[in-house]
Amino acid sequence: MLEEPYRWVEAINNRRDYLQDQLAGGSPVVGTPYAGGVLLLTTTPGPRKLFEVYNEMAFAAVGHPADIEKLRKAVIDIAHLEAFNLSAHDISLQRLVHFGIGPLMKRAFDEIFRSPYLARVLVAELDPAHDQECFFSVDADGSFVSGKEAAAVSGVAGAQEDIVDQLQSGTSEASLEDALSSALEAWARGQLPPLEDGKQIHGEGAIREFLSEALSSAKLEAAVLDRTLPTTSKFRLLTAAELEPLTTRHSGR
Repeated sequence: MLEEPYRWVEAINNRRDYLQDQLAGGSPVVGTPYAGGVLLLTTTPGPRKLFEVYNEMAFAAVGHPADIEKLRKAVIDIAHLEAFNLSAHDISLQRLVHFGIGPLMKRAFDEIFRSPYLARVLVAELDPAHDQECFFSVDADGSFVSGKEAAAVSGVAGAQEDIVDQLQSGTSEASLEDALSSALEAWARGQLPPLEDGKQIHGEGAIREFLSEALSSAKLEAAVLDRTLPTTSKFRLLTAAELEPLTTRHSGR
C-alpha cells in the first residue's frame, strides 16, 4: 500500500471519515478566560474530561475515555521530562503542543496500520508568555490552532467554530458566574443542529429548552485555572455546590 500513493491517500481519507463517525456523539468542551483566570466547561455521562497536566496548564478532550487517558498521561510525561531536562520555567503550552502532543497524534494518525487516537484535545495555559496562545485545540490528525479569547473541541464538524463565534465578544473581565453562563450557552449552541439556512442562530427559547433536557441527563463538569490560588498548582475542579445555581437556572428545576 505504501508503494501506491493514491491508496495511501484513500486510506487516510477513510480514517478521517472513521474518526468523524466515532467522535460525532461527543459533548463539546468550551474554554474561555474570565477575570480570575481560565474556565473549561463540558458535560459528561460519567468519566472526567477535565484535568491538570502541569502547574498552570489544563487538559480536556472529546473522544474515547481510554484514548483520552493515554493522551493525558503522555502530556504529563512530556511536561515533566521537559522540566527535568530544562527547567520548570521553560514549560509552555506552545512547546507542549508544537513538540509534544501535536507530533504524537500526527504520528498515530499517519501510521495507517495502527489505530489513531479517537480524541480531539483542548489544552489551556494561565497567563502564557505569548498573549495569543491561551488555548490550543489539537485534532486527531495532529493539526492544531491557537486562540486567546475562546476555544472549543467538538465531535461535530463546524460546531467548534459556532461555539468560538458565540464567545468572541470575550469574557476576560467577566465574573466566574457570568463566564459559566456564557460558556454553557455557547456549549448548547454547539450541540444544536444548524437551522435550515445553514446558520446556527437559535433563539433563547430553544437554548433554554435544550439545556433543560440536556442537564437532566448529563453531568455538568467545569474547572478553572485560578490565578488567585496561593499554591503552585492553579487548577481547581468546581464543586457541585458551585455549579448548582447554574444548573438550576438553566434546567428549570
